Amino acid sequence: MGRGCCAVGKRGSLWLRGGLAALLLFLLFLLFVPVVEFSDPFSMVLEGEEGVLLDAHIAKDGQWRFPPPEAIPPTFQMALLTFEDQYFYRHCGVNPLSLVQAFVANVRAGKVVRGGSTITMQVVRLARKGRSRTYGEKLLEILLALRLEVACSKGEILTMYVANAPFGGNVVGLEAASWRYFQRPPGELSLAESALLAVLPNAPSAMHPSRNRALLRAKRDRLLARLQQEHKITETDYLMALDEPLPLAPQPLPHTAGVLGGRLSAKHPGERMCTAIRASLQREVKEVLERHLPAVKANGVNNLAALVMDVHSGSVVAYAGNVCDGKEVNSPYVDMVAAPRSTGSILKPFLYGAMLDEGALLPDMLVDDIPINFAGYTPKNYTNSYLGALPAWQALSRSLNVPAVGMLSEYGVARFYALMRQAGITSFRFPASHYGLSLILGGGEASLLEISALYANMARHLNGDEVWPEGFSLWPSPGGLRPATPFSRAAIFCTFEAMKQVHRPTQEAGWAYFRRQGDIAWKTGTSFGFRDAWAVGVTPGYVVGVWVGNADGEGRPGLTGTATAAPVMFDLFHLLPEQGDFEMPLAEMVTLATCRESGHPVSRHCPDTVWRVVPEQSLKVPACPYHKRIHLDRDTLYRVNSACYPLSEMVALSWFELPPVQSFYYRRHHPGYRSMPSWHPGCEAHREENVLNFVYPTSEATLYLPRKMDGSPGKLIMDAAHRDARACLYWYIDNCYMGKTTHFHTMACYPEAGPHRITILDSQGNTRSIGITVYHRHKEETER
Repeated sequence: MGRGCCAVGKRGSLWLRGGLAALLLFLLFLLFVPVVEFSDPFSMVLEGEEGVLLDAHIAKDGQWRFPPPEAIPPTFQMALLTFEDQYFYRHCGVNPLSLVQAFVANVRAGKVVRGGSTITMQVVRLARKGRSRTYGEKLLEILLALRLEVACSKGEILTMYVANAPFGGNVVGLEAASWRYFQRPPGELSLAESALLAVLPNAPSAMHPSRNRALLRAKRDRLLARLQQEHKITETDYLMALDEPLPLAPQPLPHTAGVLGGRLSAKHPGERMCTAIRASLQREVKEVLERHLPAVKANGVNNLAALVMDVHSGSVVAYAGNVCDGKEVNSPYVDMVAAPRSTGSILKPFLYGAMLDEGALLPDMLVDDIPINFAGYTPKNYTNSYLGALPAWQALSRSLNVPAVGMLSEYGVARFYALMRQAGITSFRFPASHYGLSLILGGGEASLLEISALYANMARHLNGDEVWPEGFSLWPSPGGLRPATPFSRAAIFCTFEAMKQVHRPTQEAGWAYFRRQGDIAWKTGTSFGFRDAWAVGVTPGYVVGVWVGNADGEGRPGLTGTATAAPVMFDLFHLLPEQGDFEMPLAEMVTLATCRESGHPVSRHCPDTVWRVVPEQSLKVPACPYHKRIHLDRDTLYRVNSACYPLSEMVALSWFELPPVQSFYYRRHHPGYRSMPSWHPGCEAHREENVLNFVYPTSEATLYLPRKMDGSPGKLIMDAAHRDARACLYWYIDNCYMGKTTHFHTMACYPEAGPHRITILDSQGNTRSIGITVYHRHKEETER
């Protein structure tokens, strides 16, 4: 018994030693035998919705090699494994039977006629590149294949093969081959097409769709026959597949988003960029821009760009980065959707919304539109005219510059600058003080992508679309992060309502009679010097942004947002599904009694009341300051008071009166506006102040006047306003009389350089005086 136990103990010890030795060998195998890897560069692949290829850029080594796919189509996998390695899922990387059969065949032939390699071994050979096919190399491939099987799953190994197998010429990998030969993704290949691509890597240099076509077709057909014999396909499928022809030659890859693809290729080389761009819409958008190109080129304008965003998903669904004639001089590769450009008036709606949220504005509230000077900065309206005062929503819909600058001055440049940064503008390169009040008129730069994203963000918030989709985004902020809009839903709704009132281009005349989109809230912009034309429109479902101009910044007369960009924008909206209107966010709004004439909350002197649904912050707006209760004589011709007129004969009226300068311009456009009556002759001592004022220049203004060619001083044109349209004004400069004016108070003079004091006086003794400083410039200095 002792000997038996001893024998058993020895056998156990041997097994233990054997096991430990095997484990040690396996550990050494893992430690010293490397796992093969591929270091080849990939092409940048740009995909749209549902994986449709939009654009691709060739890899750095000159090969069309797409990044590895997430899945392999079942039909192709069946054909590939049947042809190359039918026991792929049963072996551990090496098929001994295939190796023996290949060895016997090669010995009998006296040369290499059969490889016997599994797909795993072929992956090893592809990774090692260009090694000679010797028996020693084959043994090394076997060792490396075994190591690869330990490190990777079967699915990973098969994906390596599919992504790196050669398909002829500079086409590498199944996906690149599928697009180059059949112009569609691998998942849409037919049985015959899948079989062709399954046999092609076997000898890509010897057989190719453009040469040795008969040999290649015979090889494909043999594979199809084998699939039918093994009952993997039906006889009907087999016969139909046999009738399919071979492709003639590799075709160009899709290039429907070439400019975007170029930008992303530089930023994400070798990556697969998945977007929500809709291929069919992308083509239609480009066609619309190409249709408008000849018209703008006739004016020396060479570039158009546009994008369409889906509001609900927050995704870019069409992106035309630069449509031009393709000539190098016109910068066809510059992405004008992402390029920062002068914004023109496109930021005005954001200021409007901010002031609504501030409680500093009501949509119908009158805002000033008069000549004004801000420390030497004198904004002008596009029409070079003034309205005196108008409702805030009209100032926005008409895109008037002077009211916008006045509103920004009230709101604060630094606050608005910070608000725009919070909303998502990243392209302001300088601090707020650098831009000043010009920020609202295009002093800053932003991209079409950023501007459109801001409007989309507002629409999303108004819709209640608060959940963002996952994955890569074309959103312009760093990392694709989407900032929350800083505006309330009520302010957004009122802003969009004002934007709906913008007059449409001539091409859109009569739109209300056949509209299919619902109302479009839209805004145009034109930068200084006619360099950039903008148009952005928003509905509950989509945002469409358009930019027109020259990529090199050259301005052209007539290049305006309304004339050039807006027609393109409306044509793009016609491509989109029908949309409704935004719903009023009643939870954030209140009903307020407002003055019909001033738009302010009613005061006790306002005769006409209009009930408006407005943002709840509007309760902060002060009551109407323009309606006053005055007393007239019994004939209602003169103003009186109890100190100079019998109380029993007085007539009390509510009177709408603007300040003198506003009144000066307002009455030109409102024939029904009446200036306040003059005081009764017996009441002069009781007259009020502030009945006259300067329109231009303003107090303490610094003026630069050009000298004439003969060196004489240039002309200064001055304007004043008086409450009484019949008043006569007397003008003085430095106490020297210049003349008098009636009705229209405009006076010209030729002041020398230096400080001066201008004084005006009416027949009632009312006076106003301002100081100015005049500088002279010669003609060439002015031009410079």
